[in-house]
Amino acid sequence: MIYAGSMARQVKTLRTILPVVLLVLAVFLFTRNPITGTYRLQMLLTALIAWGVYGYLLGKKGKEVWANPTFVFLGEAAILLLVGATGWFFSPFFFVLYLYSFFLALMYTPAVSTAFVLTLVILFSFNIGEVDLTYDFLVVLSLLTVLPLSLYLRKKYLSLKQLEKEILILKEKQNPDLSTVEEVLANKVSEVCVNLRQPVTDLKQLVYHLPDVRDKTDREKHWEQVRSLTEETIRIINGFEKQATGRQLMSGPKTAVPAPRTAGESDPT
Repeated sequence: MIYAGSMARQVKTLRTILPVVLLVLAVFLFTRNPITGTYRLQMLLTALIAWGVYGYLLGKKGKEVWANPTFVFLGEAAILLLVGATGWFFSPFFFVLYLYSFFLALMYTPAVSTAFVLTLVILFSFNIGEVDLTYDFLVVLSLLTVLPLSLYLRKKYLSLKQLEKEILILKEKQNPDLSTVEEVLANKVSEVCVNLRQPVTDLKQLVYHLPDVRDKTDREKHWEQVRSLTEETIRIINGFEKQATGRQLMSGPKTAVPAPRTAGESDPT
């Protein structure tokens, strides 16, 4: 099972890497080609409009925008066209490539960010020395520094989430390829399990001892505790559902928990 899960994650990572790399190659060749390069500004405008409209439609439908792969890839196309249309090495927007590399490392896995950076480095290395050898070399070298920085920022990002008590940081020694989204979801599940353990345990003990309680007042107190613990359990589950899906699935009017009948009481129905 662990092997199958690891293989599934590797396939998922590969399916993310392929469009990222292919987009870099396509945009680079498009902007470098003398024929298609004349339309780079038109393509940039088209990509920006498509990116903005698609993001607006996602937000209007209540869906997660930045976690949507199509939205991310449209953004990558717009960023690459922006840098490519304004001169690549000499583009005033070259720094956006660094930011996007950090974003890929945080949103997906370091492997995706590494593939993006290495593809750019390989493509740029063929043009080192066209204008200034030293400048071109430093630009390519600066891209490589993104890799250790992205790993560091990813680690700090998860640590910050832990301090904010939004997720629990778990050491996934057997699952090193988990994306940030998968790590957050896995830790949310772990967090709700931890929060549910105590009220469920107390509820089990109360229900177990209720038949032995003969005094009516004590029995009512015990049953009130059962109702309170039940509501607490439902509240935790509702909170998890809202965080995980954006919707509260267990909604509706509260149902009163009937008190237990003693041996002499009859069924009202």
